[in-house]
Amino acid sequence: MTADASLSSGAPGHSGGEGQLYGYEEAPRILVVDDETVILDVLKDVLEYEGFVVGTASDGASAFRELGSEHYDIVLTDLKMPGVDGLELMQRMRSEGLPTKTIMMTGFGTVETAVDAMKKGAFDYILKPFKPEDVVRLLRRALDKQRLERENVALRETLGYYELSEALASGMPLGDQLQLIVELIRENFQADGVAIITNDPRDAGKFIARATTGVASVMPRIDHLLDQFKGEARVLVHGNDVQQFLLNPRTAEHIAQSFISAPLRVRGQTVGIIYAVSVRAGHRFTEGQRKGLAVLSSRAASAIENNRMHEGLRSTFTETIEGLARALEAKDPYTAGHSDRVAIYARLIAQSLGMSQPEIDRVYHGGLMHDIGKIGINLSVLNKPQKLTEAEYEMFKSHTVKGKRIVEPISFLNHLIPFIYSHHEAWNGRGYPDGLAGTDIPFDGRLMAVADSYDAMTSNRPYRKALPHDIAVLELTRCAGKQFDGDVVKAFIAVIDEFRRQRREQGLSTPD
Repeated sequence: MTADASLSSGAPGHSGGEGQLYGYEEAPRILVVDDETVILDVLKDVLEYEGFVVGTASDGASAFRELGSEHYDIVLTDLKMPGVDGLELMQRMRSEGLPTKTIMMTGFGTVETAVDAMKKGAFDYILKPFKPEDVVRLLRRALDKQRLERENVALRETLGYYELSEALASGMPLGDQLQLIVELIRENFQADGVAIITNDPRDAGKFIARATTGVASVMPRIDHLLDQFKGEARVLVHGNDVQQFLLNPRTAEHIAQSFISAPLRVRGQTVGIIYAVSVRAGHRFTEGQRKGLAVLSSRAASAIENNRMHEGLRSTFTETIEGLARALEAKDPYTAGHSDRVAIYARLIAQSLGMSQPEIDRVYHGGLMHDIGKIGINLSVLNKPQKLTEAEYEMFKSHTVKGKRIVEPISFLNHLIPFIYSHHEAWNGRGYPDGLAGTDIPFDGRLMAVADSYDAMTSNRPYRKALPHDIAVLELTRCAGKQFDGDVVKAFIAVIDEFRRQRREQGLSTPD
């Protein structure tokens, strides 16, 4: 079985280095596995020309060894090979918990086996002989799905770390709190060692280990670790001062091979550092773990300062989640800015109703978070220009339930659940998810329904153009007492024209 002769460095589909535009911190890494040297060489040339980082292996056993020493995003493997074939390689990867997706290359005679491989976890298969654009297109699709999965995991990981702040506020001794932090990091980050080091209060020029867990030989000699990574590691620098170093596994001679750290700051001063180490070759900490480390480093600093910054960290955490919601919307021009606009309209309604400032602020945050559940919905369904199938519509409706499930474990965000869960209920009982009617619908949901619907009507969608402002207002009025709470509609209409006038005077855009 051989690749199509059209596979060449000048084949159609060249992306000119677009490999770094998939949402990855580095160009996506592809491992090609085949027992035919010509296929390995041709695919390596083509995929490197497309901007990927490519590794090769001539059989499943050597591929598995390569995966143990280096990180790869996708494995593109021949199905039938001597010794360890593609199916057994994939099963070994799954048993080791490797997050790498697998694509099978196969001939017509083994399509049934390839389909069986998909049932067992392969992402897809491609038939030999194949064209270069087909291979690249399939890799892009796999990378897009992998990126969305990683973003979902990162969100869940980041949300989960707030539970730690509850423990930090429980009044336990500082040493116990810091020890709890390092143990949870080791458990959740799959780290081999974790440490918190701070300034020695008796000697500002010295550092002491306040809490450690894991591999004793790398704790807490941070000076040795940093020297180890200088000059021979790939350095990944991220927001919130979180840094990650990844040692090149082919030159590694030291026990620590991946290192992630974040400073501990109190009143603008760095008082220590929190870091985690992995001794596994090729292991890297995830985006969610890096964000989590930033959160946990702030929590540790807060504990050192008697939880002085506890309330401020709550605000920071909320902004992180809202930022993730905005990042989801920003991926598509039809939804970009939707939650920000809904939050503004919701706040406008709250002000019109004479609500208190704390309640107005809560309503605004509810608007920012109301569609957080859509992070679990396929973008192709959210933006489908044609009519949704019944199954697709049910999937879309599930975003209210998904949003509630995301926020429910976070106690300090529970007050936003009615905005998230009930904003698609209808006054006449024909909404979802519970089919509530009238005043049985939480007021927060009734308020958010008007703000959300106005923005939806006055924004472009794949299936229609934006409605003019006047038409949208007429539609709200027509549906008052049917779909919407009439009092909320009146409150919105009473202030929207003045709001629009002020925006125009400020040179800001408004719906036509």
